[in-house]
Amino acid sequence: MPFTRPDRSFDLAAMFPELATLDRTAVRLHPRHGNPTAEQSSIGGPLWPSDEPWPTCSASHEWDSLKTLDEVFEYRRIMNLAWSRPRAGTPDLFTTEERAFLDALREPERGNPWRDESRTANAPLLPVAQLFTRDVAGLPFSERFDLLQVLWCPYDHPDTEDYWPAVQLLWRDTTQSVFKPMYPAGSTQVGFEEYVPSPCVLAPEEVTEYPDMNLLSPELRDEIKATSDQVDTFEYHDNALAPGWKANGHGAAWMIIDAYDVRCECGAEARPLLSATSGEMGPSTSHWTPLEDRDGAAEDTRRYASVDVYLGRGYDLQIFHCGLDPEHPPVMEMS
Repeated sequence: MPFTRPDRSFDLAAMFPELATLDRTAVRLHPRHGNPTAEQSSIGGPLWPSDEPWPTCSASHEWDSLKTLDEVFEYRRIMNLAWSRPRAGTPDLFTTEERAFLDALREPERGNPWRDESRTANAPLLPVAQLFTRDVAGLPFSERFDLLQVLWCPYDHPDTEDYWPAVQLLWRDTTQSVFKPMYPAGSTQVGFEEYVPSPCVLAPEEVTEYPDMNLLSPELRDEIKATSDQVDTFEYHDNALAPGWKANGHGAAWMIIDAYDVRCECGAEARPLLSATSGEMGPSTSHWTPLEDRDGAAEDTRRYASVDVYLGRGYDLQIFHCGLDPEHPPVMEMS
């Protein structure tokens, strides 16, 4: 199903002509729960070369509560059913079997035994995104590769003080390998259920974005601030940067720290590649709601968290790539 962006409340390039030379195209992914095939671009989708072992993370791990992938997805299934049941006069939203399952997940031994890292050694990475160039325009290095795979580790990593998933990028030429549907076993343990993306189909949509205000010239920043002071309904970031899961563009809005010039370890510019977000939209960005969602179904707030990923305290993880060499590791920043 394609999604159509509504007209923006403000034409930023017309209001501030200097922005016209700074625009970039982002691709909103519009993830929705589904059963993506190996031939589709997806979030959490199943595709892997048949001659490669599944990748793992050998770093030190910290975790919240150990669960298996089967348990994570069963928990989500039960909660979705509970939300769909009528509440009036219902003493318990869960069946006896569902309640027993939920109680078992709270057992103390699932907690935080930091010292027994043998339980999490060589943790399998999870598939986060597989994006084909035929679906997502503007993916980098498309002259060499037609598929980007993004994976991450479902634990925190105290040795690097990175309290977010460790990301791995894989650039593929699908003509050089035989691919088959593959996903980590249901018995695979994860440290944070919030780091497990639910399988989602995508409906890519191209939009124009402009840089974070802190990356603009001082003169242009002052002009934008003056306009914001004069027009109560105008907020630059809410109009310049699309919310939700997206590729390319200018990345997610910087809310925790000020935006800065992100660089690869080699010194080259690192450009936004994927914004992995804790929700699709919020009250300040509701004007980005697709026209197709502006009906009764739009009141279903669960669509704002369709990927079921929750990072930090509801932040966004920006994944940047080296502008020169696809072999260089990504740069991550929570925003």
